[in-house]
Amino acid sequence: KYLVEKKIIKLTQKTVVNGPYKSLKLNCNTHWAGFDFSSKLIGMYERQVQDKIINLREKFNLENMINFGCGDGYHLIGSIKNNDFKLGLAFEIDERSLEYMKDNIKLNDLGEKIKVFKKANFEDVNKLLNKDQLKKTIYLVDIEGEEFDLFNQKNLTYFKDSILLIENHHFLKDKNIVKNFFEFMKNYFDLEIIKNGPRNPHELSLLDTFDDDEKWLIMSEGRKQSMEWLVFIPKQI
Repeated sequence: KYLVEKKIIKLTQKTVVNGPYKSLKLNCNTHWAGFDFSSKLIGMYERQVQDKIINLREKFNLENMINFGCGDGYHLIGSIKNNDFKLGLAFEIDERSLEYMKDNIKLNDLGEKIKVFKKANFEDVNKLLNKDQLKKTIYLVDIEGEEFDLFNQKNLTYFKDSILLIENHHFLKDKNIVKNFFEFMKNYFDLEIIKNGPRNPHELSLLDTFDDDEKWLIMSEGRKQSMEWLVFIPKQI
């Protein structure tokens, strides 16, 4: 996977070559050995999430994205790079990921459109987006189980009118906490669950010279188990 990723980085020149985030530039720096830049650079990384973001933006005329757990900024910067959103708020608690993400923002010349913060919180959201703006906002959330604590009755006013797209880390939290979260959310939102979808490396001419084993390694996101994303749509929307 390491060697294949190096080939893809060289072939793409660290620029996404396919999909909704095409032309996104990445520094390809990471502090974990997931080797997911191959799938990112060919535009296949969490493709179901990419497509869902675009679908929701078009359907509900969304203008802003708040990304809790931004990582290197792949989704947020990729969306804004191609003018899918006017404003992005990026939250990332890990210091190294935060620096890599800031660098990616500079690489794509988006410093005026993306505001950067550390730990996910609604206080900073409230300072920048009013009630009407939150109605045109999507939250993209990947915070390793903290979603079950952050999205609660106390903070409801800051997200009840927004679209939520949350990676489900239920296996990291107590079952009762997870149960209570879903019971609470169903009072205000309709829920859709999306899972990982098919990938076809044979669609990309860039990969024609790779053997089959390499092609499928390139598709891999290195996950330890199947994951799913929760799409919460406000009932009153």
